[in-house]
Amino acid sequence: MEIPLEGGSHGNKPRVALVAIFSLIACLGAFLMGFNEGYATQTLDELNRTLGTDSIRSSAIAELSAFNAIFPVGAIIGGLFAGWASDTFGRKPSIVVGALPQLVGWAALSVAHFVPQHIGFLSIMLAGRFLAGLGAGWNSLCVPVYITEISPVKQRAFFGSWNQLFVCIGYLVALSLGIPEGSFHYYYVSLVAFATNLLFLLTMLFVEESPVWLFASGRSEKGERVLCRLRGPDVDINREIDDINSNMIQAESLSLSKSFLQLRRCSVMSPFLLSIMLMFFMQFGGINALAYYASQQLDQARVPDYRLVSSLTVGGTLVVFAVLSVLIVERVGRKVLLVASSVGMMASCVMLAVDFYLVRSSSSSSSSSDDSHRYSPLAIVSSVVYNASFSIGWGPLPWVMMSELVPTSVRGISTGFSTALNWGFVAVVTFGVTYYEVVVHPYGEWFTFGGIMLISVFCVIFLLPETRGRTMEEIQLTFESFSYRRYLFPKRDRSSTHSEREPLLYDRKVGNGLQYM
Repeated sequence: MEIPLEGGSHGNKPRVALVAIFSLIACLGAFLMGFNEGYATQTLDELNRTLGTDSIRSSAIAELSAFNAIFPVGAIIGGLFAGWASDTFGRKPSIVVGALPQLVGWAALSVAHFVPQHIGFLSIMLAGRFLAGLGAGWNSLCVPVYITEISPVKQRAFFGSWNQLFVCIGYLVALSLGIPEGSFHYYYVSLVAFATNLLFLLTMLFVEESPVWLFASGRSEKGERVLCRLRGPDVDINREIDDINSNMIQAESLSLSKSFLQLRRCSVMSPFLLSIMLMFFMQFGGINALAYYASQQLDQARVPDYRLVSSLTVGGTLVVFAVLSVLIVERVGRKVLLVASSVGMMASCVMLAVDFYLVRSSSSSSSSSDDSHRYSPLAIVSSVVYNASFSIGWGPLPWVMMSELVPTSVRGISTGFSTALNWGFVAVVTFGVTYYEVVVHPYGEWFTFGGIMLISVFCVIFLLPETRGRTMEEIQLTFESFSYRRYLFPKRDRSSTHSEREPLLYDRKVGNGLQYM
């Protein structure tokens, strides 16, 4: 079969219908990840009643933390191996493999209720959470990489933002299934997730493999056919093929050991470290402290009907503004959205800290029941602002930019390590937040998160390059044309006739990275 590589003019736009369908199917994995996070929040109260006096919620802090933290522990392991698997076996097979432990995990969570022994019940619940986390961590890497690689350059962030959108939708659906309280038991919620996971597994069998991986593995002919099918027969795909080929080292360098050697290069290490930086600020801004413990946080803030409010403020706001992010990300740019997101999250962290401080002061000075709800509106407003700010920037963009920044030759290893670290950060925040809260009180906890987001503003402005509308080759030229060490600590050039060298600046118009101007 002859591939119509030059069947159309350069002006023809690539079709996106097939990309949208494949991205939608892949995003069922993101939906399940969000569902997992909402499941923990939604089921805590019912587990409390089911387990009686030894319940997860009323027992030691360690048991409550372990139930939530076992999920990101599994995700760390999944993320570590997913990068290697996606490079070795392909993006599509890796996503299918990642769906399998989730399927077993949700089955375990569905049947645990029928185990009569207390220890057996709790063990199956924790095992199910671990397996669900293993699959979620695995596909939290594979899904955004796959979507990025099948998307046209100008729609890359648009489709890439779908990942976070479906995480938010999954989270909201899981929370909503428990309203009104007791209307939908947690084991039925697990069955909903099991059915969704099965649908995800079956539909993934019919999507195309990533053309980028096909070229990287030496299967150029099939890569051309897949790319032609994705973009349409009337679109010239030669330029995209040239861009893919120029941005990769052939398959012999994709071995595990050689990929690690590639990380020693400054042009590879710099985007790798930036990916880790993005994941750090994404998690240490406090999103999981609010997501996993939304009901408890709002209950402490004296908010009436806190379960319903947590669903509307946390889940609903995440979804609405995730949709907004999808619509504006390619028009505004990554850096602008990240800075705006940081500022909004910082402001809401301060508001939430002030609310906790005022509630604490009110509790110590007055026992009036009417006064106990005095400051609850501030908690609701700050929660809405926080989730809105997170959804337009720090929610979707680290996953998008993780795949954009790193070269194809080491993308699996680099993104795997970044994803594992991301889930490690989730585990630290989820497990440690209850202990930290005891030491510094809730208001100190949220002042800390606000300070971290203030630091993120400067890191994004001065360290992160813009990737909007740029090909993979152009992004890599950014890192090959300068050294971050020379940028941060410029030295005088003694051979120059001038007393000082010209300052090292970033040419934002040309997009060629940092250069002498």
